[in-house]
Amino acid sequence: MADRERPVNADRVGPATPGRDDTLTAPGPEGSRTVRHAVIAMILIGLGAFTVVGAATVFAAESIAKRTALHEAARSAQLMGNVIFKPVMPRLIHGDRGAQAQLDAAVEARESEAGIVRVKVWNRQGQVLYSNEPQAIGMSFPLNDDVRRTIDKHAGWADLTDLSDEENITEPHGGTRLVEVYVPLDLDSGERLALEVYSTDERVATAREELMRTLVPFSILALLLLLVAQLPVSVQLLRRVSQADAERSRLLRKALTASERERRAIARDLHDGVVQDLAGAGYALAAVRSDLPAGTPAATGGMLDRISEVLRGAVGSLRTLMVDIYPPDLTEDGLPQAVELLAERLRREGITVSPTVDVRGALGPDLAAAAYRCARECVTNILKHSDAGRAWIDVTGGQDHLLVVVTDDGKGPGSALGSTGHLGLQLIRDTAGELGGEVTITERADGGTEVRTVLPVRT
Repeated sequence: MADRERPVNADRVGPATPGRDDTLTAPGPEGSRTVRHAVIAMILIGLGAFTVVGAATVFAAESIAKRTALHEAARSAQLMGNVIFKPVMPRLIHGDRGAQAQLDAAVEARESEAGIVRVKVWNRQGQVLYSNEPQAIGMSFPLNDDVRRTIDKHAGWADLTDLSDEENITEPHGGTRLVEVYVPLDLDSGERLALEVYSTDERVATAREELMRTLVPFSILALLLLLVAQLPVSVQLLRRVSQADAERSRLLRKALTASERERRAIARDLHDGVVQDLAGAGYALAAVRSDLPAGTPAATGGMLDRISEVLRGAVGSLRTLMVDIYPPDLTEDGLPQAVELLAERLRREGITVSPTVDVRGALGPDLAAAAYRCARECVTNILKHSDAGRAWIDVTGGQDHLLVVVTDDGKGPGSALGSTGHLGLQLIRDTAGELGGEVTITERADGGTEVRTVLPVRT
């Protein structure tokens, strides 16, 4: 009777799980790596920002240069039309040859000054009244939308072109990018003409180069200064976050150590107090039962037997409670014993169980403890919910991972399959998740539940 009542773990009230202490430790290499990785990420993001800002600035410079140069070309063309063409065009229309020579001289003077390539004056009928290309004078073309808009809506505009339209197909500058400007000419007679001026895109290129020399370096330098100014602050914040995380981990370890110390004290008190008293009461009842005088009523003996059975059950329950409060040694060598104690809990409830522990490679105390907790929660679920007659506990592992598989032939997981609302299953998931593992719950084809927990082995 003494051997049955003695807990397997009764004499082992050893130190806390190895590898845990209460000392304050500074952030180690892992924290330094985290900060370093974050800084590298910030630098890479900064380089990406430089690229994006640079491309956006170049695009903006192109757009601003084009808009500014076209506006200036339109203004110059309008000025040339009002000063040079407007006073002379009435004479030209009436056949004054001196008017054409006067316009030719004025346009020629501006070819080198303003980069003018071609000048045309159109009327509403699509006829070229003047051009610095003499053979075009007097030619008619279907009135295009540009001339029509300029004359009808009194709207001047400018854009880039390559002289690919019909009336310019014979131009020697075809295919070259030029600035095309249309401005209205309102003669004193009331007739409105359209002045078409083509000039080189030198203004656009010059404006673009000026903006590129000023805007792009300024934008990149401003972004670089912002990054340099923020980098020390960001590094300091990252270090504080890393230190706070290390402090949180230290406090958690300290809390776990204190919890294990309290568990060890409770287990020692149970073993040295209540368990010994109940065991002693059991011995006393056995002695009383054997010393009953002849003729003692059978009911008295039966009552003593029932009391002895209750005491043995209480000692067994306390034994289970002691193992749950402070499990056996959870180092690599102690894991098989811990799993065997879990199997014993199932056997006491009439469940046939086959435990297997086959671990190849060194396990840290945290990993072994996590494997035990997962197996314990599964065993608890089997006892409470499965109505199983047989169970299997398999703990296997190698160099990369540790696999804990607990299976039963009960009524299946039911609503617990994939659920996060069951506390026991959630504890298993949380335990595995803290170590980077995962938990899979499936229903067996022939009935029952399989809980598979994979825990990575970190060297």
